[in-house]
Amino acid sequence: MNENENDNRKAAGFDRRTMIKAAAWSAPVIAVAVATPLAAASVDVQPAPGGGRSEWQGGTSVQTWTPSTPQRVQINNNQNVGFIVYDADTGDLEPDDKYTAGVLTVTITWGAGGVVTEPTSYRAQEQRLNGWVRVGALEEGTSGRLTYTYTGIQNGAKNTIPLPVVWLLPSAGGGLTATYVNTSLSSDFLSEKTSGSKVP
Repeated sequence: MNENENDNRKAAGFDRRTMIKAAAWSAPVIAVAVATPLAAASVDVQPAPGGGRSEWQGGTSVQTWTPSTPQRVQINNNQNVGFIVYDADTGDLEPDDKYTAGVLTVTITWGAGGVVTEPTSYRAQEQRLNGWVRVGALEEGTSGRLTYTYTGIQNGAKNTIPLPVVWLLPSAGGGLTATYVNTSLSSDFLSEKTSGSKVP
């Protein structure tokens, strides 16, 4: 092929390199369908059952701290809580994450109670809420009440959560004086768990 023929083919659109490029761009596109698994079905979490099948794991605590200043009442220090559920037929533990306790409530009160008839004044100081939400204001006086709530806990040992840690400090400062501290743990679907302690 002489130079003029090559030029004629180029002019007519017959250049070999051009044709190869055009062929590459005009190749049919084949869609590849990739099978994907269906989204996992959401687990239907049920209210914790009654009839003795649901049981608290852990609970509240009241400790007096006197070795150093400030002397204080430590409530729920290093305490965790959760719940387990037993199968009604076999008595075995139900699988984790099958049941919910609903809204959990921790209530702390101080004042008259037990053998304490003339309580003295204390003020509350929050140390670690650990995801709990206080309902109402912090209180101070010869009697007081604090309430904390937590939503979303499910059954199983892996789901235990730390409780809110609160200190009660004598309003006048100095050493601990007479009061009665009561703590309770309850939820929408589990029975209340209560403990009380005289201070000091």
